[in-house]
Amino acid sequence: MSAFRGQLPARALLIDVPLLGEVEARRRVVETWRPGGALFDLPTGAWLLEFDQAVPVRAELAPGLVLVDRAGVLHPHGTPVEGARDGDVLLPHAGTTTVVNRAALPRVDRSSWIDLTALRIEPLAALDRPVAAAATPAPWQPPPPAPDLRAVAGVASPPRRTRRLLSASTRSRRWRRLPDTLVAKIVAIGAAVLAYGLAALVAAAHPMLVVGAGAGLLWGISRLIARGPATSADVGAPPTGRGTSSGGRWNALLARLVLASRAALLARNAQHRYLRRLDAAFARRDWDSALREAIAMGGSGGRPTLRLPRPRTGDLVPHPHLPGGAGVPFDVGIQHHLRTLYRQAATELDGAGRVEESAFVLADLLDLPAEAVGLLERHRRYRLAATLAEGRDLDPDLAVRLWWRAGDRDRALRVARARGAFAAAVERLAGVDVAAARQLRAEWVRARQAADDHLGAVEAAWPDDALRPLVVTNIQAGMALSGHTAGYLFAHLVTWRPTATSVGTALALLDSRDRELTPAQRGFAAALGELRCTDRAADRRLCTGALRLLVRDAAGDPGGDAGERRRVAGRLRDRADRLAAADLPPLPASRVPGSDTPVDITAAGDAGQLPIHDAVLLAGRAILTAHGEFGVRLIGLDGRTRARWDVPAHQLVVADHGANVLLVARRGTSAEVRALDLSTRRLRPPVAITAHHVLPSYDGALLTVVDDDGIAFVDLTADVPRVTWRELDPGIAVLDIARSPTSLAALVRLTRQPGADADHTEVWRWDLPALMLRMRRPVDLDGLASVALLASSALITTRHDEHTDTYEVRGHGAPTRMVAAKPTLLTGGGMRVDRPTDTTVEIADGNLRVAFPPSVGAIGVRRHADTLTVWEESGRLVVVDLTRRHAVACLRTRL
Repeated sequence: MSAFRGQLPARALLIDVPLLGEVEARRRVVETWRPGGALFDLPTGAWLLEFDQAVPVRAELAPGLVLVDRAGVLHPHGTPVEGARDGDVLLPHAGTTTVVNRAALPRVDRSSWIDLTALRIEPLAALDRPVAAAATPAPWQPPPPAPDLRAVAGVASPPRRTRRLLSASTRSRRWRRLPDTLVAKIVAIGAAVLAYGLAALVAAAHPMLVVGAGAGLLWGISRLIARGPATSADVGAPPTGRGTSSGGRWNALLARLVLASRAALLARNAQHRYLRRLDAAFARRDWDSALREAIAMGGSGGRPTLRLPRPRTGDLVPHPHLPGGAGVPFDVGIQHHLRTLYRQAATELDGAGRVEESAFVLADLLDLPAEAVGLLERHRRYRLAATLAEGRDLDPDLAVRLWWRAGDRDRALRVARARGAFAAAVERLAGVDVAAARQLRAEWVRARQAADDHLGAVEAAWPDDALRPLVVTNIQAGMALSGHTAGYLFAHLVTWRPTATSVGTALALLDSRDRELTPAQRGFAAALGELRCTDRAADRRLCTGALRLLVRDAAGDPGGDAGERRRVAGRLRDRADRLAAADLPPLPASRVPGSDTPVDITAAGDAGQLPIHDAVLLAGRAILTAHGEFGVRLIGLDGRTRARWDVPAHQLVVADHGANVLLVARRGTSAEVRALDLSTRRLRPPVAITAHHVLPSYDGALLTVVDDDGIAFVDLTADVPRVTWRELDPGIAVLDIARSPTSLAALVRLTRQPGADADHTEVWRWDLPALMLRMRRPVDLDGLASVALLASSALITTRHDEHTDTYEVRGHGAPTRMVAAKPTLLTGGGMRVDRPTDTTVEIADGNLRVAFPPSVGAIGVRRHADTLTVWEESGRLVVVDLTRRHAVACLRTRL
């Protein structure tokens, strides 16, 4: 220990081992050790701990005598160094100074200080998937030419006459391609019509006879056409028979003709005989015969038919899928009677313990699958109930909860991921099984973590205190993204574990006047209004600081959301310091700038040095740009490159939570997709998908694409990406499609259906993430020059007026307007107009216009959060804040 008190630049420490003992000396060396240091054994038994560079230490608190460096000589502070040379060490001992050279000192062996015998070696598993080349479709190869069998066998060519006869015998005949049953029916119908005509001529004096013959003819023809191969169902498939009936358009037409004629009496008599048999079977409680003979009264119906189908086969259990077909035209009174009969049968079967048959009556005969599911759940038939709920498209959270209670957790998780049903399923399950609800919530957290949705993982885990430690890494990763999400997650951490350091950092954030921190400040204040700090004193300080921020922010940004500010301030005012809250002025009224005034923004005049294929403004005030084969770059608002990735990308697919982005490289009809984690800036291995169109956003787990079979949802979090859900079918063509975090809309063309005169076009809309079809609306596209679809299912259309040579633009809530030049509708509600002087992109709902120099290249528009990104293929880029309606960046790409 030195007599000097104060801070010294320690180049080495002298540790007196004989005085301290070896155990204490070792402890001091271990605690003071720094990388690059060395430990030497001195002749006096002491140790010399040398650092690679000077370390400032307090001399009176140091673990040994501090030695400073002067011209390569190590010595205690204040000791004369005259006569010493470079590399010498001056050691005070017993009132004298001993000089030793460092090169001659032996090193202390520290390998024996740590006992590793009790440690177990564990093999490390790779955290990332092995890097593998993306699978690409095999190139098409023409089929090999057919061999000449005559040449191989050495047989000569046939004579000309023989070839002519063979050609005539194999010439196609259209009637020969018709099925035998159809030919027989056509012949029978023609013969019947001919016989009817002859009868009409012979019995012209007896009109009632002619009418009767005609009615009988129609009845016979309808029965002939309705006759077909009856199918039966095995176990596990929907039983056929009384629930469905075959027959096409001709059968339906003839059934209507018969019912409109006097032959309807024959059909009514057959129906009454059937009803008497059915009533007798139900009265005898002959459930097997009665249920197999019963006609289903639910569903959307179908084409009318007069044919009473054959009894059902197979087990009488509810089936997840019911085929559509024709229906027997009963009047309202008969339908009411049958429904009453079926409802009474379901009650009696339930009381007798025949649960599956009771559920069959409810689900298949009455078309009440929700009641059937409730019945099965009450009797603990969880698997059958889950199968029925999933097959009949009931609420997905109901199917998740039932699969979880049935023990098939993998199936429950697949449904929950595909339909976004974790939240409601956890809420439903908590009412019946708290432990199972906690396990399902933990799986929900892991699913959000697999999708890199840091905010979603935190919100899923936060209601359960036991699950909060699972999302600490998500909080840290989300804070690294900066922006609103960073502040929102930081508030969760501070209120959960309030320490002096974290509370001080939060107060410094709230008091900062840096404009770059404004989104984080607003996110922190919004979260603090929903959360309470476990330390009441810290909660009061934080709420006071957040309340001051809201008042200051409202004064500096009067165009913000005044209603949201007032709601947050109302929650914070009761928890803040009362004196400080009383001294603060009230929140000023919002002064939203008028949106009627057009806002013109001009892009950079010079073209960029790199082409732009896609771009988006991220939460951290940085822009991610895709440059095709030139890779991907992350640039700031000033145009400086922050990061780059040397991978091809022609499209960016942004997650709704903003934590990751998919880089899509188009390769013909297929595409290579790489996931980019924005918090760690790491790329995942590529996967290959086949799709005509990839939507520009996704929920972080399910990627929406359009392929040959309709709309597909690809799970990218699985070990091997797979399609977990599909909508539409190959017979429906997707003309346009748009998506938002809460809605999916598609403009589709349906091919000609039975009973329809021609193809027709409709707009379909689904709710996300539940994927519930909410709307089907027919639209007429005749006379339109172009049409664009929005995620809300609204259409923007243009129509050309040939008389004035102008274009009418309407839709998206904006007033109808006329444009002189031909407009081109863009994705996201934008419209491109090319003029000789410039090329503009107009946003109708925001009354914004971005002007580029005259261009023939492609222009793209992307809306993400409250920003709009507009880019031109030649390298110009404009980013617009839609809330303040001004440009935050006007850039051109640089190498």
